[in-house]
Amino acid sequence: MHLNQLLIFSKIAQHKSFTKAATELQVDKSTVSNNLAKLESRLGVRLLNRSTRSVTLTEAGQGYYQYCQQIVETAEEAEQFTANLGKEAVGLLRVAALNDFSQIFIPKVIQPFMEANPKVEMELILEYRNTDLVKERVDIALRFGIVPLEDSNLISKKILDDELGLYCSPGFIDKYGKLVDVSQINDFDLIELFMGPHIQLPIKKGNVSYTIDMKGRFKVNDLLSAKDAALSGLGIAALSKLLSQEAVEKKQLVPLLTDWQFPSVAVYAIYPSRQWMPAKLKVFLSYLEQL
Repeated sequence: MHLNQLLIFSKIAQHKSFTKAATELQVDKSTVSNNLAKLESRLGVRLLNRSTRSVTLTEAGQGYYQYCQQIVETAEEAEQFTANLGKEAVGLLRVAALNDFSQIFIPKVIQPFMEANPKVEMELILEYRNTDLVKERVDIALRFGIVPLEDSNLISKKILDDELGLYCSPGFIDKYGKLVDVSQINDFDLIELFMGPHIQLPIKKGNVSYTIDMKGRFKVNDLLSAKDAALSGLGIAALSKLLSQEAVEKKQLVPLLTDWQFPSVAVYAIYPSRQWMPAKLKVFLSYLEQL
């Protein structure tokens, strides 16, 4: 099937003129005539009756035009839809993130973004591994830290810095006392987070450095669950400040060793190449940058 020939025939039939069809399609009149002749030859029927004064459809041409018109209109609609994807935030946005992000990003980013962009649908895919963005058709992934990007077509952009800290519940302090000096750390139950390598937490105070081995009796592979364990009084957890902020304000968690400097951890957005980026992704990135 030669779609260009269908388009040319459709425009001739629409305007009843070779000249007007050529003008709209921005091609020579000879190109229009040659393509129509090839189409009629391939089909084995005459589609148009033409004279020096008029162009009319044959019976076969009238029936064929109805089908061609549907094809051309569908193609034009598809082109307009695709063009709009680059101009207006529309369509499905697929976002992959660790489960830890849900409590932070749903109220602070996703809710206001969706409210302001009613033509966008969103899928939030909670990761327990690094999703293959291209293979799984994910628009953007949000991750703590950064890993080497094997695909050179992917972009990594830091959207914020977070800080780790040690937290426990007031009930834990009532029962076991408060950790006031880092040398006492081994006297307390720690909540161990295993999401890869065993966590060694380096901290500093002035010229003094210390590394806390976050090995505990209770182990969990999810940061939100580690927070829940700390809230329940199971031990001391290493949590991000963002994740703990609300619970601290409500006096459900108590920050420990606040005179020490804890390591920071960055949150990155990983997404495909900037070239031909759809508007929905551009707008979503702008919301992330406001954090």
